[in-house]
Amino acid sequence: MTTEPMSSIPRFDWSANQNLQSEVVVKTINAVEETREALQLLQARKVVILVLDQLSTDKAQRVVDWMAGGTCAIDGQTFWISEKTFIFVPNQVEIKSQRPAPSSASPCLKNSSRDFSNQA
Repeated sequence: MTTEPMSSIPRFDWSANQNLQSEVVVKTINAVEETREALQLLQARKVVILVLDQLSTDKAQRVVDWMAGGTCAIDGQTFWISEKTFIFVPNQVEIKSQRPAPSSASPCLKNSSRDFSNQA
């Protein structure tokens, strides 16, 4: 069995497919196990908005970490919308916001002192 080096595997050219419509999926996560489906949506290059209000802070942090890792793997971006709501964006979608970008790939929920009440 021979294996090809990673450099010989052709990369998908997203710029050639700019006419594809983007899809936004809003998903409420009720259990950590539901993260797999959200990751599959992201891998399919869909924008995923996750509402994690039903989870404890520790479980929500696990979901955010997994999703942020998957987002980073496809050169996407993670945005914090509200206390337990996040948007995960694949690399072919551009998000413009006046909010500062997160300082890390995976925001920390435990030390959150953000005030989302007056931000749009």
